[in-house]
Amino acid sequence: MSNQLQKPFSDIIGEKSPVQKMLKIAWHFAEVKPETVANTVESKSACALILTHLLGLITSAGLINCRGLHSSAITLLRAIEDATDCFAAIGIDENAAIKWNEGKLKSSDAAKIWTFDSITDEVNLSEYRKTIRKSLNSYSHCTPEQVNWNIYLETIAENKCKMKLNTKSMVININAYYIDRYLCIHIFELTEVIKTVYSKYIKENQKLENQIFDLQKHSEEIILDFMKFIDKEKLDIMVAPELLRIKQ
Repeated sequence: MSNQLQKPFSDIIGEKSPVQKMLKIAWHFAEVKPETVANTVESKSACALILTHLLGLITSAGLINCRGLHSSAITLLRAIEDATDCFAAIGIDENAAIKWNEGKLKSSDAAKIWTFDSITDEVNLSEYRKTIRKSLNSYSHCTPEQVNWNIYLETIAENKCKMKLNTKSMVININAYYIDRYLCIHIFELTEVIKTVYSKYIKENQKLENQIFDLQKHSEEIILDFMKFIDKEKLDIMVAPELLRIKQ
């Protein structure tokens, strides 16, 4: 892949993209503010606040990534996961909503609330979320793993290259690709959370339910294609993929 500025990936941007359509639907819930499963004023209000914040983080990460500022984009991923945990917990647990409004709910505790005894594809959801949070720990503060997302390899001769620092906001293509796919995967997972938190509203709107089902199906195809591309079952972003090229 080239290190020069590339056109955005057509399957995840633009009006026809299922990912962008999914985001548009997510914004709809933030605007309409339906009743949550917790069914309290505190939960309804807090969920609208957090979902707006969460979608802002996702949008910002995508824009920054396309600009080529990859270490900045990767830094937002942990914040996205934290907001998702809070949104999910507050949407299903009225006590969590009260604690959050009082500033006493940690995202790690929120994760325990909504993933309790949850199973996804025969994998404990709680353990799955712990794995994600652990893999993003290095991006919660300034670390070599974080800033290394701005380094790329430049070919200078046959079988010879040098490491360079991106100071011109170029899109380091393989890094951008991984971050975009991570966001795509997260939006897919967020939609599952939205389906739980706002289950009553969705069931009462058959057209919306059908839209979500179709968009998730198309988004899943994008995700599976990516997994085939990297030849892995799970996405690993603990190391910038551009640096992994050194070992190849």
